[in-house]
Amino acid sequence: MWNKIYTSVKYSLITVNFLFLISGIIILSVGSSVQSAYNGYHEFLSERFFSLPAFCIATGVIIFLIAFFGFYGAYSENYYLIMAFAGAMVLMFIFQLSACIAGYALKSQTTVLVQTQLQNTMDLYGPNKNYEVTKLWDEVQEDFSCCGVLNASDWLQHLNTHDSQGLPVSCCSRVFGVVATFTCNVTSAYRTGCAEAFGAWTQSHAGAIGAAGVFLVLIQALAVGGAVWMAKISRAENAFP
Repeated sequence: MWNKIYTSVKYSLITVNFLFLISGIIILSVGSSVQSAYNGYHEFLSERFFSLPAFCIATGVIIFLIAFFGFYGAYSENYYLIMAFAGAMVLMFIFQLSACIAGYALKSQTTVLVQTQLQNTMDLYGPNKNYEVTKLWDEVQEDFSCCGVLNASDWLQHLNTHDSQGLPVSCCSRVFGVVATFTCNVTSAYRTGCAEAFGAWTQSHAGAIGAAGVFLVLIQALAVGGAVWMAKISRAENAFP
């Protein structure tokens, strides 16, 4: 009976390790995709948004390496390898749990952090100012159909256009092919502020890291439980001191 249970745990652990290996690839892919997505908006995001995906990438690589020890330990039924694997899983469990907490904490603070970064860069917008920031502002306003930080009127003070009500052209929707004099002002501008629109996009990516972390934590808990149980039986059967 115990032999059947042991064999079942052995192959279950191999299966769980395979799932764990896949989950490591998933967390690595999520971290890489979020990092890549954030890189295009570096000027508008604080360093906190880049440290979390970098942590996920590093965690995914470590998980990928640890999984191979788990495979070998389960297959060879080596007590010490299995316990080393279990210990490594406990450490990764703690790290990944920290990533989950950090991901959801960052998600709740996203709008405020993005709003602060956007406000700090508005004075850099203009043809004779910071080109990268100017280009990025136009791209964000066009891509997310938004204008200003909270609303279009935010630009009036920074551009000194209170009288003309003029705004960046990227604040307004344009129909391609139309021949006419184009004017973008507060009346015709997008109603949504970029802190809300761009913040929601950033928040969804931070949430993806948290969700991937929760999934990985559950797989880790299963792997650790199977490894400890298998190591206990292995030690009893092989009479390890």
